[in-house]
Amino acid sequence: MIRKGKIDKDKIKGSLKIAEHFMKRAEGSYKIEYYDTALLMAYNSLFHTARSLLFSKGYTERSHTCLVLLLKKEFTNTEVIEYIRAMDNYRIFREMIQYSGEGCSNNDAKEAIDDAKNFLEKTRVLLKSFL
Repeated sequence: MIRKGKIDKDKIKGSLKIAEHFMKRAEGSYKIEYYDTALLMAYNSLFHTARSLLFSKGYTERSHTCLVLLLKKEFTNTEVIEYIRAMDNYRIFREMIQYSGEGCSNNDAKEAIDDAKNFLEKTRVLLKSFL
């Protein structure tokens, strides 16, 4: 579910701040070898970074899947599209960890953290006029 509204710079900034918070938690979890938790926190960082992009277009969401679908459409020809696609894969991985008790490897967690960092950096550049 997606709703069109007004562009809200405070929501954009807030989502980026939350994304940064979860990124730090992902890195901390990785350091103590809690790889499943690291991946979950990296996904949360990706999600909140994605929400900042959504807010920059004046939308709000109530579904992780709808968020990804709209962003794939709105940001097709940008540097962040690869991370939006990756986020959808991490969403599925997150569900397996969270709801089925699956684990993940240190490599999977590290890749998710790296993707989340890169997505956050590229999104900050893309949204610099809102910050």
